[in-house]
Amino acid sequence: MRLVRATRCSPGRPSTIGMNPLRGAAMIVVIALISCRLSGPAAAAADDPSAPSLVGVGVDGKKLAGRLTGLTPKGIELSSGEGAGREIPYREVVKLTRDPLPPPQSTDGSHVLLPGGDRIMRVVVGATTETSLDVQSRSSLGKMSIPLDTILGLILASPAEPDPFDRLWYLVREEPRSSEVVWLANGDRLSGGFLGMDDRSIRIQVDGKAVEVDRTGVIGVGFDPAVVGYPRPASDYLEISIADGSRLGVIGARLEKGHILGSTRFGQAIRIPASELVQIVPRTDRVAYLSEIKPDKESYVSYVGQTRPYRADRTAEGRRFQLQGKTYERGIGTQSRTLLAFKLRPEDRRFQALVGVDDSAGPLGNIVFKVYADGQVRFTSQPMAARDDPCIIDVDVSGAKVLILATEFGDRGDVRDIADWVEARIIR
Repeated sequence: MRLVRATRCSPGRPSTIGMNPLRGAAMIVVIALISCRLSGPAAAAADDPSAPSLVGVGVDGKKLAGRLTGLTPKGIELSSGEGAGREIPYREVVKLTRDPLPPPQSTDGSHVLLPGGDRIMRVVVGATTETSLDVQSRSSLGKMSIPLDTILGLILASPAEPDPFDRLWYLVREEPRSSEVVWLANGDRLSGGFLGMDDRSIRIQVDGKAVEVDRTGVIGVGFDPAVVGYPRPASDYLEISIADGSRLGVIGARLEKGHILGSTRFGQAIRIPASELVQIVPRTDRVAYLSEIKPDKESYVSYVGQTRPYRADRTAEGRRFQLQGKTYERGIGTQSRTLLAFKLRPEDRRFQALVGVDDSAGPLGNIVFKVYADGQVRFTSQPMAARDDPCIIDVDVSGAKVLILATEFGDRGDVRDIADWVEARIIR
């Protein structure tokens, strides 16, 4: 008995001519269920051109890919575009990055720097109250009121060139200080107690005397790190980066009608178009980044000249990591010869990283990367130069008590040996 194709009927009404009535009814139910499933939120998001396409890696080292179709309290849903998405628990994800990446935006304007790498970029900085600072973001973050005790520093006038910008970024975020500091455009600096600011001036107490400084002459303000409070949330949360360069820890993130909703670590509600998303990094107890852990022991040996201590989330020279033209913001920067030892915990299972010679090293840098677990070599790279592709490390450290990251001399001693251990992490 010949069946009439459903496509010959009007939409939503497949033909049952010539069918057994029971089989026809069953087929109608099946088609209706499939139709409902494909027209649900996940499918709609998968077909939505604003739903970002993401690629990334799981804690098992396997690649992840798909369109963002959902965020729940426990996982992220990715869809390949064929029906409902697959929810992946946050604890199984290292990171997810937009593919392709949007072009980088300029760093002009003012920026708010928060602890742990969080920041709000390209804002108009307003006035302070006794407890907060008002800013207006140029992006979808909009108007925000940020508690003063969560702010590590402000960049009020960004240098146009990358190197001066990196130096100012380091001063504001990393330079050791035991009071507030105001950096002036003429190279001077004032240290004392911050009294407040408005649209025209910054007030600071220097040697017991209140000083008012014209804001047009100020390039940066650093707050005393000892009084900055930015506690890590007790529950899992997401680090979300967006197209303007901002990155924020977001609690209770969810996806609704093409927007990511949630609350920042300092309590501000946010609503970000998914089209502006650049990266998601789940922060769970499953992944421990070594740049956030102080080594239990450090050793430095110079081939010729002065040694440089390691730096967290920066190269040994204080720049952002760059390997083969791609920039990274988390990791450990070292120089040959450096040994960093970390005590491992019983639940530690794997060490993972992306290693290479930073682009800033030029043609002379040459490095060998080694990983030891309880004195046994678990990984050794070939001598690497900046022209070489970065190398992925993924080694088993189960049962080991001590992990050592070694940056060894290559073919030319320590000349321009700028070594990057990008996103060096322990999987637990």
